[in-house]
Amino acid sequence: MQNLHERLMDQPGYRLDLEDAMDCAMQIAGALAYCHSRDVVHRQVSLEHIIVEDQSETLFCRMVDFYQAALRPESTPSTTLCGDLPCIAPEVALDESYFAKPADCWSLGVVLLEAAGGLGSMRQAVGWPEEAELTPTARRIKNFFSREGSHARALAVVGGVRSEPVLAKLSALLEPRPTARAAMDAIAQSSA
Repeated sequence: MQNLHERLMDQPGYRLDLEDAMDCAMQIAGALAYCHSRDVVHRQVSLEHIIVEDQSETLFCRMVDFYQAALRPESTPSTTLCGDLPCIAPEVALDESYFAKPADCWSLGVVLLEAAGGLGSMRQAVGWPEEAELTPTARRIKNFFSREGSHARALAVVGGVRSEPVLAKLSALLEPRPTARAAMDAIAQSSA
C-alpha cells in the first residue's frame, strides 16, 4: 500500500498510464462527491492523501487524512488556509474568503494533472522555483490557467502527454474562477 505520490515515484515517467490516472481521479471524485453531498469538505486533497492499492488488474484508490475536513454548507465561506503547493486552490493560497467545495475540486484537478502528466507537471508548466512563496506562486498559477491552451501545455510539459478525456476533466477542474469550476458531483457522474 502506497500513497499516490509514492506510486508515481515508482512509475516510468513518474506518471500512471492515462487509463489508471483517470480511473484513480474518478474514484476520488466519487468519494468527494459523496462527502460534498453531506456538506463535508476534505480541504487537503493531495497526492499524499490518496492511498493506492493493486487489486487484480486495477488500482483501488481511497482518500485518507480527514484531519482538516470540515462541515461546510454550500453558502458558508471559509478563510482557513488548508493545503500545500501544488494542490492548494489559488483562492485559498491567496488568503481570500473562499468556498471549500470548489477548492476541493481544484485540488483534484491537480492530482489528475500530476498522475496523468507526471510529477512536477504543475510546477514545470507554471514555472515556479523549488522553494516558492505561496502568494506569488498562487497568482502565477491563476494567471497561467486563465490563458487558452494552458491545460494542454501543463499536461504535456513533462512527457508530451496528450489526452482529450483528461484535458476535458482538467479544464473543468482547473478553472481559475471558483464560480465557474465544475462541481464534484458533475465530475463524478461524467464519463471518462
